[in-house]
Parts: sequence; structure tokens; C-alpha cells
Amino acid sequence: MKIVLTGGGTLGSVSPLVGIWQALKAQDSQLEALFIGTKTGPEKDFLKQYSLDFKTVPAGKFRRYFSLKNLLIPFVSLIGFLKALRLLAEFKPNLIVSAGGFVAIPVILAGKLLGSKVLIHQLDIKPTLSNKLVSGLADKITVTFEKSLNDYNRKKTEVVGSLLRQEINEVINQAKEKNILVLGGGTGALAINQLVAKTAPFLPKDFQIIHMTGKGKKVKVLDQNNYHQFEFLDNDYYQKIAESSLVISRAGLSTLLELSFLKKPAIVIPIPSSHQEDNAEYLAAKKACFYFKQNELTPKKLAEKIKEIIDNKEQLSQISDNIFKIADYNGAKKIVKIINNLK
Repeated sequence: MKIVLTGGGTLGSVSPLVGIWQALKAQDSQLEALFIGTKTGPEKDFLKQYSLDFKTVPAGKFRRYFSLKNLLIPFVSLIGFLKALRLLAEFKPNLIVSAGGFVAIPVILAGKLLGSKVLIHQLDIKPTLSNKLVSGLADKITVTFEKSLNDYNRKKTEVVGSLLRQEINEVINQAKEKNILVLGGGTGALAINQLVAKTAPFLPKDFQIIHMTGKGKKVKVLDQNNYHQFEFLDNDYYQKIAESSLVISRAGLSTLLELSFLKKPAIVIPIPSSHQEDNAEYLAAKKACFYFKQNELTPKKLAEKIKEIIDNKEQLSQISDNIFKIADYNGAKKIVKIINNLK
């Protein structure tokens, strides 16, 4: 079987695709896969650890605000479509799988023209524009939550739950006391990075802060023995999550589902005015995270909240239990069965 995985720009759409590829590879050692992503996103470096063949196509990202760049979308999209057409004609995939991202649009259009089956996965609570644009071309649509069934054609849409990379099953899930992990995201979250760097001096010395800033997004901070900054966590990413007693993160659902599987209490600070707010609100309604808007926090206030949360063991335990309950963790097995039925 030959499959094309397509997505990128951020790692949110990439991680579940790797989980799907790993599950398919486990049942079919002859599986051939090609990943088509963006030229400037973090996915190329991220995917090197998996030895997946990687190609790029141009993709026009529609901005939901006035921007002259929107005028270039038709031209960029046409170039992306023609390049995708060439790549797919050479590779001849049976199936194209996407979890969102504008780079997937020209790939799916080209794939349908060449006769490939298409599966799209809706990760977030709110349907992404890229998925909505190509949903009519999909042979099958999978979603994380039952709530999302209303956003697509129910006849071809199915709930599968969480899609996680296999490595998450290999960690020793043992939290270290007062160990705070900050996830700035694969593309970096400058506002959170700066906030946390300024928060660190307000925290007691027995608190350990592990801060993943994102590539090229390191920030200046006072020299402190209990503050450790990294651009990226590669091989020990899941282990660092497992060792944390509290995580501070954006609200990309791929990350939230990883925290959910490992039962990690989290302070969630979504990107303002984005789909991440829907994700955070969904978890908060289930008492499954500590949700704060970015403009609500100052370094001193965040430090106070961290100390308050860490000191309340009963609340930490409750949030830990609740976040684990938000998803089904058999998504990989379910989606493999769906893909086998698409052949």
C-alpha cells in the first residue's frame, strides 16, 4: 500500500499523522509513505527522526482579515496544485491522509484528480477552514470528539478519538514534585515564552522550570539554577511531560491530547481569538484544565497561580483524572480499520 500524509505549518497536524503512519506500518511492513508538507514549517526537521520521505508544495494560507497576501492565494495555490500533481503522478498513492493545514488542499485536489482515496481527520473542536474546504472530496472523515459529527456529512464521518505517536507508550509516567514544564510549541509562542521567563524569578527556588521555547524563540532570562530553557525537546519530549507535575501550554489539541493520555494537569493559555480558545473552553467546561486568557496574566499573577495549584494536591488529582477522561485512546486502531475498508 502507498499512502501520502499531508499537513504542516505547525506540528499540530503532523503528530497525529505520524501516529497513523506508525499504526499502519505495524500491520504492513511493506507500506510506502510520502509526507508532503510546507517549506518553512517545523515538520521537516521534526520528521527526520522517522526517516519519512518528505516533499514540499507551495500553499496559499487564507487570512481571515484584510491582507494583500490573500490576493496571491490563487497563484500560489495553482503552483502548489501543479507540483502536487507531479509528485502524486510519480508516487501513485492509494490513499491521501490529512489532519488539516492549507498545504493539504492542493495535494487532495491533485489526488482526487488522479483517483486516490482521501481521508481527512478533524483534530480540533472547531472545524478548520482547510478541512471544510476539502470535506466534500473526502471519502472518509474522522473526528476526535462526538461533538464534531455535526460539522461534517454524518454518512461518511466517524469518531475515532485520540491519535498519538507510539513513543508516548514507552515513557515512565512518574511526576517529580514541583516540576513545571512549559511548552512554547513547535513554532514557538513568544508571548508565553516572555511571560514565563519573567515569571520564573517569582517562583520558589525548589520549583524546577523546564521551558521548551520553540525553534529560534529563546528569550533572555536572569541566570537561575532552577530554570532550564530548550528550543526543542526531541527524544525526551514525552519523558519530560511524564516527569512534570504541572504543564503550561497553548491549547493546540494535539498537545492537549498528549497531556490527557499522561493525565497531566495543565495551565492552558490559548492563542487569542483562535480555534484554541474553543479547545480550552471545552476542557475547562469538563474541569479538565486551568484555563487563562493571555491578557489576564502578569508574571506575578502567573507565579501566584502556579504556587496555588501546586499546593492544592486534591485539585491537582481531580484535574488529572478529568483530563484523562476527555478522549478515547484507541484512535490508531480504529483508523487503521477504517483505512483497510477504504482500499
